Amino acid sequence: MHNQIDELLKTNEYDIYNNPNVNKEEIKKIAGMIAADKSIDLNKLFDLSKVSSKFCWLNYLSILEELPKEDRVRGLPVLFVLLQDANWPAFEKTMELFATIDTQTVQSYLDKCLVQACAEDDEDWLYNLHLLAKNLK
Repeated sequence: MHNQIDELLKTNEYDIYNNPNVNKEEIKKIAGMIAADKSIDLNKLFDLSKVSSKFCWLNYLSILEELPKEDRVRGLPVLFVLLQDANWPAFEKTMELFATIDTQTVQSYLDKCLVQACAEDDEDWLYNLHLLAKNLK
């Protein structure tokens, strides 16, 4: 399944890394393939450094939205990274997507990210994590 997704993403209409306007139907097809293969590592697939524009990060979020709710948790590490800067184009949609994931699961990841943000002395990320915690209540 990994090879199929890799080949699909090389074509322009499915290129989530370089095409910020991937069609909803293509997004659904990618999400279906991801949902069918639980071994796909979303941290590798949704590598933020692979994209040509931060607007392509919205493709990642669109794919996560199309996944069944129980599979969205697989994208939590990427979602937390997208909270590092409120000026990023994916920030608002990321905050909205957290509301669709089990609160207890989000909370356990949140605790880990708070420790990391404190260790990195990242005040912006800490503030954004605080906003997320407030939204979860």
